[in-house]
Amino acid sequence: MIDAILYIVDTTAFSDDDTMPQGATKINGTKALIYWRGKTLPDDERITVLASDVYTGTGTAARVFNQIKEDPEKLALYTSVHSLDPVTRTDEDGNEYTVTPTFAFGMLAESTLPVPHSVSARQGMEQLIRLGLDERVDTAIDAIEDPVQRKIVRNWLQKAGVWERDNPTFIAFASTLEIEDSDIDNYMRAASML
Repeated sequence: MIDAILYIVDTTAFSDDDTMPQGATKINGTKALIYWRGKTLPDDERITVLASDVYTGTGTAARVFNQIKEDPEKLALYTSVHSLDPVTRTDEDGNEYTVTPTFAFGMLAESTLPVPHSVSARQGMEQLIRLGLDERVDTAIDAIEDPVQRKIVRNWLQKAGVWERDNPTFIAFASTLEIEDSDIDNYMRAASML
């Protein structure tokens, strides 16, 4: 799954038969922001993806919103819909107070995803491709000094149908690609969603 902030400059370009993507939505005039979650990003010229990241549970929304904060052009589009300017309000007793809107206009629920026990070899390799590590596989395996261990890892990579999280060969393989042990859980979560 992917979380994304979508920007739509003209909501009137959509209709009852051709609806906007669903999610937590903020509208200002004809512009809209949508906090969206799905399998693949929308491929629609009417939609601009301001930020996206693979949903890994708790913390995904923070990563998505940080992408917008770090890019002035995306931030300008974002704030054209969701103003961050302080607003003065009056309570029931006539007292004025100032409210500063939070940066995140809305998000979908997050929860810690369980670490899958295993993923298919296809999912595992696809995640390596998405991380840009697939080009380093042969070099990393060739760098294993112990010839028996090198052959075991190469055989496992070529023959295994499933990559198990706690398999010592998988852990050794991840280590050759410089995937830290602490990052393997997130790797497995992301691979399981492919």
